[in-house]
Order: sequence, then C-alpha cells, then structure tokens
Amino acid sequence: MLPNNLQPKMLSQCTEESLKSNIHICQHGIDCEFSGWFEKHLSSIAFRHGLICLIREQSEGEITHEDAADMCEQTFGSLKFICCRSLETQLCLDQQPLNDTDAEVDIYVKKGDQGCTFYLKHNDDMALKVMNEINMTLTKEINALLGNKLASNHLPVLGQLLMCDDLQEIRKALAKHGIHDSAEADNSALNPAEPGSVIPDEWIDCLDMNMLNNFEEGEHVGYLSNDNYMYAVIVKQLPGHTGQLSRRFKIQTGNQVFIEVSSLELYQFKREKKPKLKKMTIKSEASCMELLLHEGSEWNGTEEYSDEKPSPSRTLPASLEEAKIEIDKCLAEMWTLSEGEKHTAMKRLFLRWHPDKNPECIEISTEAFKYLMNRIDKLTNGKTADSSKPQGSQNFRNFYGDWNQEARRHRHGRERFHRRYKSSGYNFWTHHENVPRPNRPEAQRWLRQAHCDLAAAEKDIGNGSTEWCLFKVHQAIEKALIAAEYKRNGKHSANCAISLIAARVANFDPQLRKLTQIVNSVQLLGVDAKKTQYPNCHPAPYIPNEQFTETNEWPAVNMASEILAMIEAYVN
Repeated sequence: MLPNNLQPKMLSQCTEESLKSNIHICQHGIDCEFSGWFEKHLSSIAFRHGLICLIREQSEGEITHEDAADMCEQTFGSLKFICCRSLETQLCLDQQPLNDTDAEVDIYVKKGDQGCTFYLKHNDDMALKVMNEINMTLTKEINALLGNKLASNHLPVLGQLLMCDDLQEIRKALAKHGIHDSAEADNSALNPAEPGSVIPDEWIDCLDMNMLNNFEEGEHVGYLSNDNYMYAVIVKQLPGHTGQLSRRFKIQTGNQVFIEVSSLELYQFKREKKPKLKKMTIKSEASCMELLLHEGSEWNGTEEYSDEKPSPSRTLPASLEEAKIEIDKCLAEMWTLSEGEKHTAMKRLFLRWHPDKNPECIEISTEAFKYLMNRIDKLTNGKTADSSKPQGSQNFRNFYGDWNQEARRHRHGRERFHRRYKSSGYNFWTHHENVPRPNRPEAQRWLRQAHCDLAAAEKDIGNGSTEWCLFKVHQAIEKALIAAEYKRNGKHSANCAISLIAARVANFDPQLRKLTQIVNSVQLLGVDAKKTQYPNCHPAPYIPNEQFTETNEWPAVNMASEILAMIEAYVN
C-alpha cells in the first residue's frame, strides 16, 4: 500500500474552482432588482427560521435549536451579493490556472471568516421558472456551506423556502412537506415592538444621538422618559415651534396613549446608507489571482462598485474641522434653550461624541470630545462667542460621571450583541424587518414621475391612441400608490395589481379611504397594464388599439388626477 502522499488522487481532490480575474458588475449596480431579490430572501429572518427547522428535521432533533441557529449565524450572519454581467470560473492547481477549464456559471459562492459573498450572473428575466432554476443551484451551494448536512430529499424544500416572502409562507411550506416547525420564532424581530415597551440594552447604542435629525409621521423611534429608552411612534410635528432643537412632536407611547414631547427626547434608530460604487479588488486564498470588479460595458454611472460596508446615515463628520463646526452650531442653539432643555441637549451632545459610542472612528471622536469639553467650560464660565447670548448657569461637570456611565452602558449593550451575533453587523433594521421605515424623499421621487406619466397621458387624448393614454394613466396611478407605500413604510409591493395596492393604501389615512372606489372605477374605463399593450389579452383578430373607447380618455385622466392629488396631500 502506497503512503498517502504517493497515492493517486482524483483531479477534483487537488484542484479548486475559482472566479476568473476580471468581473464586470451589472449595469444596475447596487440597485439591481435581480440580485436584490435573492439578497432579501436569503438574508431574511423568516428564511433563517425555516432553515433551522430543516437542519433539526435532518438530525431528527439531535441538533438543538441553539446549535442550528449558531450554524446559520456563522454561515449566513453576514452576506454580500455582487451581481455580474457575466460569471466565469476556472480550475486552479497550486494557485495556478489550468488551461481550457473555463466555465460559465450562474452562481459562485466565496466563504470568508466574516460571512459569504454570493456572485450572481445577472438575468433581466425574473419569471418564476428562471428564479426556480437559479434557486435549485443556490440550494446546492447553501448545503455545501452547511457541510452537506441536508439530504437530497430536503433540497427541494430548501428551494421552496427561498421563494417564500414571509414567516407565514415559510410555515406553510414546512407543513406541506411534513417538516416540524421546531424553531423558536423571534417575535421581537418579526413584529414591531409595541409603543411604550422598553428598548433592550443591546439596541440602545443604535439610537442616534444627533439632535439635527428629521422625523417622519409613522416612524418608529426611541423616546427617553425617566432615564429609560422606550419605543414610540411619531404621530405628527406640532406647529408653532421654530429652531431645530425647539421642535415638538405628538407621539404614541402605548395603546391609544398619545403625548407631546420635545425633539430632544426623541431618537432615530441609525440607518445604513448603501455603499458607493467604485472599483473593488478582492484578494482571496481561494482564488488563483486578484479579482478585479469593473463597471459594466453599458454602465452609464460615474461611480463604480465598492467593497465598503454600508455606513449609518448622519455618521460622524469625516474630519475634525467638520466636527467642530457641528459642535459649535449645536452649542449656539442650545444656549438659547431653557435650563431643562439645555441639560437634555448637553447630555445628547456629550454622548454623541463620546469615544465609547464611536468605535468606528475613535480618533475623530476622541479629539472632537476634547474640543466639546473645552467649549463647554468656556461657555459655562461666560466666555461666549456672542456677547448677546446669556451666560451659562449650570456646571455640567457635575453630570459627567453619570453620562460616562451611560456611555459605557451603551457600549456594553453593543458588545453583548456582538457576542450573541458574531457575524452580523450592528444594524437595528436588518434585525427588525417589519418595523416601518417611512421614506418621504423616495415617495416624492415616485410621485414626481407619476405626474410626468399623467401629463404624457393627457397629451395622448384625442390622438387616436387611446390604449397609450390609458396605459400611461395606469403607470401614473401605480407610481402614485407606490409613493404612498414609501411614505408609510419605506418599501413597496412588487408585481401587484393597482387594485390590491389601493386596498392597502386606503387604510393608511382617512383622506385615502376613497382610493379603492376610484381605482375600481378607472379600471372599468380600460386602465390596465397588459390589456392596453398586448394583443393576446384580446380575442383575435383584435389588437389593443381597436378595443378602447376614446370617450374614456378624459374621465380616466381626471380620476387619475384626483388620485394623485389625494396621495400628494398625504405624502407632503
């Protein structure tokens, strides 16, 4: 018997598959709907729930919920998706590429110490058949990442779980295949916390101490009451209060419990920005060489892909000088407040710049914190930059000990989170998927295009192209309804008829209750996305141009105009 090092080996045992050196990202970049669909489903808490059930079913209960959850956390705790115009791999032997081993693939997965990167070959066709086909490939890759713990008969179930949009669909799929629902659902992550309930310590450091943030109606925020941080919902901003730090809001803090508070007592949960697009070089031991991501040949943007992690909105300024400007601006307005408000604002400013709360930019925060302490000393001693402003009467140094202790408490909560979720980023929103995130700017953007579509429809009136007029009316209504969804919860329904969207949107606000009736009426006039475009939606030999009545054009445009006006009032 030959020694192991001399025994012949199969080619697959001594070679490895790696990506070719040059990769072109798809023209949609980070906004790609195709890769976004897979990222949303594979990263969801609901999918993780179903996967834990599958792992436990496969082990016949020998693997505990905690062990299965840890397995999923280590594998899928941090996911990155890169959509490419083309995707080619090659075999490597001793880090050197082998000739004539190139292969075009739909998916390539690279596992790292901090999570996985999924490379996807872009596809404009998102039909169910196409997505199912890719999911079947993806299930094999997922099983490989799990050490092939799932038997082949469970892979189709895994593929079906990837198609599910929420926990309810996941549970139906599990029941259909006789899989016991053995995972413990994290209700705090799947359902918005009740207003008035206490925010767990692990999420307090996710509250943004910046006092200059703006709040949207319906936004879930933190509210400070008697040194406790609680969940609250913004109802509306109250009129008659000028100054960024003097604003007041009506908020909900319980079942039918509403109070009026200062903006200084309200805290946004930090939001992450999408990474900018710029060139990225990836070095990997699993690759024969460096991977260079280039912009696609049809990419018209001026920026390129980035490997940078998303950063929270309103992060600390990029330089110490910018930090000083912000500190001076806040102090100048704070010194016009009442003593109680000034104390609350000073505590926030102290915590915002405290080094314990800014591990991602410790150098700037440390120097800015020193600058803040120096400025406070000067102001409390009456050395104001503006002699017309009153001198400070509080000695804030008496509170520094308590505030330092609170900063440490926030840091310890964040550290406990990282010990529990070793691979996950510290992001409140990815762990609370169903908490509404109103996005007024995006709503306004969709509404602007809705007005453009309606103007285009009006130009088609009387031109002998009724089908185009009605189609553009449909587009205007659809975009306006999507705008309302963005205003309400920061996302929109995909692939839904306007009647279904209208039924949901009508419940957002009393002024929108007539939406369903108007949308149903406009559909009776022929407003439809497909019937106005495709001959196969009509009996042969007719085509859409011959099937609609010209007298319906003005009524349809007028109804759409009414819908847009209602939604614009709601959004703005």
